[in-house]
Amino acid sequence: MPQRVALHSWAFAQLAGFLAYKARRAGVPVVFVDPAYTSQTCAECDHVGKRNRVGQGLFVCRGCGVVAHADRNASHNLATRGQSVWNAGRESRAPVTP
Repeated sequence: MPQRVALHSWAFAQLAGFLAYKARRAGVPVVFVDPAYTSQTCAECDHVGKRNRVGQGLFVCRGCGVVAHADRNASHNLATRGQSVWNAGRESRAPVTP
């Protein structure tokens, strides 16, 4: 079986498992985030809309007018979500003792 076919037949859950395993072995923390609407959300003003994604590589926010490369905009959204999840995991949820 060609490598291309083998790589593209993996399930995302299996890929996530491989990444988590390799990261754990290397001592690198991994944070999983929900990618929903990251390609339609403006990284500057958080406006969400299908029409924000003008083309495969172009993002134009209908809220604030920012123009960006679509993948770069989505990656900023993913990074922001990852930072939020990371910080939430580090915050103590234990009740404060007097």
